[in-house]
Amino acid sequence: MSKKNILIFSLSTIFFLSAAFMVFSWVEVTTNMPSSYTTPIDTSATAQSKFGTLSAQAFYDNDNSSYYVNPSGDSVVSGKITTGTSTISTDNGKTLVTKDYADNINCRLVYFGVATTTNCPTGYYVTEMVAAAQTGYMLCCKVSNPL
Repeated sequence: MSKKNILIFSLSTIFFLSAAFMVFSWVEVTTNMPSSYTTPIDTSATAQSKFGTLSAQAFYDNDNSSYYVNPSGDSVVSGKITTGTSTISTDNGKTLVTKDYADNINCRLVYFGVATTTNCPTGYYVTEMVAAAQTGYMLCCKVSNPL
């Protein structure tokens, strides 16, 4: 055999033995992870928990990706957003007001089609409007001295 053939044969043998070693040496894990480790989040359909913080630019709905929550920007949701606690008067000015809080301060959140054609209920006055002449909501409150 020539040196060229011996070299080709040797390299081929090394390659196939290396490939066989990598393929057949893998052993599936049969024990649980040590207690000091937590299971990582995976792509399964099983409900999962994570300890610590989880960061993302946006969280998209699995069933309909047109709905999402963007913590630092606009969000689009379908349905109602509810809280486990009521908004109280000592909350900061950027707190999302809950319906029970608005009801308790004698206010009503009223849907309007066009601001000039929809009025607050009798005895209530507009205190806040999303945008005049647009579809949206206005906050109507009972006040002792209306503007």
